[in-house]
Amino acid sequence: MAKRGDIMYERRLVMVPGPINFDPRVLRELAVEGLDHTSAEFVSSFAETLSMLRKVVHVGGEYQPVVIAGSGTLAMEASVTNFLERGGRALIVSNGYFGDRFAELLSNYDVHMDLLRPDKIGSQVNASKVVEAASKGNYDLITLTHVDTSTGVLQSIREIGKELMNEETIIVVDGVCSVGGEEIKMAEDGIDVLFTGSQKALGVPPGLALIWLSPKALQKLRSIKRSISPYYMNLSRWISIMRSYEEKKPTYFGTPAVNLVVALRKSLELILEEGMEKRYLRHKVLSEAFRNGMKALNLQLLADESSAAHTITAVKLPDAISSSSLVDLVRSMGVLIAKGLIKDINYFRVGHMGTVNANDIVATVAAIERALTKLGYKMRFGDGVAGAQEILHRYGL
Repeated sequence: MAKRGDIMYERRLVMVPGPINFDPRVLRELAVEGLDHTSAEFVSSFAETLSMLRKVVHVGGEYQPVVIAGSGTLAMEASVTNFLERGGRALIVSNGYFGDRFAELLSNYDVHMDLLRPDKIGSQVNASKVVEAASKGNYDLITLTHVDTSTGVLQSIREIGKELMNEETIIVVDGVCSVGGEEIKMAEDGIDVLFTGSQKALGVPPGLALIWLSPKALQKLRSIKRSISPYYMNLSRWISIMRSYEEKKPTYFGTPAVNLVVALRKSLELILEEGMEKRYLRHKVLSEAFRNGMKALNLQLLADESSAAHTITAVKLPDAISSSSLVDLVRSMGVLIAKGLIKDINYFRVGHMGTVNANDIVATVAAIERALTKLGYKMRFGDGVAGAQEILHRYGL
């Protein structure tokens, strides 16, 4: 609950990099009562959900979506451990904190890892370097973080995927901060395993781990002798459950998060109603508007312009302005933004994904302006808002 003076406000604008503000139509679906996981109503809803998940990433029935009760971190662990045996080899391509998390995760298993980072924080790893490393390393899998939530860096994926799609190496993509906001065409991009969490651009409260598997990944699962995957994350088991639901014959491995799945079905319906190309463009325009507002305030962006994501922006602050103080002050105004995650860099992060609109961008920039002024930053009121409005007007929003 946001607080201003002695007054508490329930109405907040959530502009953190997830969870996001959720559409009321999605939230209402959470109130469904008396719907068990084997009922005809739920089975039909789950089957529709799986079908729509394919459309969101532009693939057909040969690709298998999997929905598990859990977080994006669970999806991450399932997406790598199912494709590695003891002694397996992985190349981790990292543009920040969440890229590094792959390495932290796999350090708990008996596998070999190589880590590839960009020349500087805020840049992406060059695609040619990834392809070159892959040609020399004989890797079982390569991990790519499409958007690193810590830095706002968008990794180029298609160049890498196209070069490696005919190789045995499995390409695993962390789409937690991108699916539903950034353009992903899974087959065209050469992605074998894609995962996300429900609480970001897909617009559903936290609690669902979502994974898509390509025909190559499905074949790999069948051929691998003994993966290092934990019991609950065994994708072979979950795939059989998903296929049973699509055939309208529910079977049991673990109880699905019934209310969240029903909410996901509604959210996917709204996303596809908007249209994926229109949705990508909306995220592009709103992110450009926010970045232009920050630049108009003479603030530096953490990510290079050529590598900037459309779902989140990381903004550097001068040393005299504490990121903690700024974030707290903006939050007291009813707009929730987030501190940075990279140590030794003074910055904050703003998420602009899912249901976000032009008015949300303007309100966020205005709150940041007011907070900066209160903290002693020298600027002219309205410059940031004008910078954002200029882009919004240009695109007719």
